[in-house]
Amino acid sequence: MTNPDARVDVMACLKATRLGALPEPALARLVAASRVERCERETLLHPAHTPLDWLRLVVTGYIHIVARRQEGDEVSLADIGPGAWATWLACFMRSPTEHDFYSSADACFIAVPTALVRTLCDEHPAVYPLIIEEIGMRTRLLMAWTGQSVMAAPEQRMAKLICLLLQAQGQPGPAASLKTTQARLAKLARCSRQSANTLVNQLEARGLIRQAYGSIEIDDVRALWAFSED
Repeated sequence: MTNPDARVDVMACLKATRLGALPEPALARLVAASRVERCERETLLHPAHTPLDWLRLVVTGYIHIVARRQEGDEVSLADIGPGAWATWLACFMRSPTEHDFYSSADACFIAVPTALVRTLCDEHPAVYPLIIEEIGMRTRLLMAWTGQSVMAAPEQRMAKLICLLLQAQGQPGPAASLKTTQARLAKLARCSRQSANTLVNQLEARGLIRQAYGSIEIDDVRALWAFSED
């Protein structure tokens, strides 16, 4: 993992998030204390059961939140995509996180000290409702996925997973490109890679998605949503 890179406009990136509601001097303090991180390969950013010292904004790539069973198996809980923070709850809860945070390959993040974020939010409490709104949005997506996992057929579940990942990345449509792999979809859907491949191929045969290298292309997001909820 490498550090500061002048090609990233940290101030512009922060302004585009909920923290953009902070006054300019407060944002300047964040920029001065931040660092830019680049990961060429999948990297452990934060181990479970340790306090979260850095709140990370995803610029490119993803942050994977991973739980581990006692047997050592990994379970992917969420992928945090571009424009989102990993994570607000971990930033404001003083107890250590229970999950590992991993970067994807070819990823870039802006890391700001969680202690400073908490200080600035206390100084400017009008930011709190905006952060709570974002937490609520992610909770709603999680509830939608949980309900779909129980009630829907496998092909619809995969369609809904793709739609929720798009929404989590701020890509509401009408067309969108989801940067992911079938291996990642399989982990998030809790199915085998072969099963994920079959389901993705079925969605492509329906004309709802197109597979590309390292991504899934959706020409009509509304049609994919409609199929996932049919």
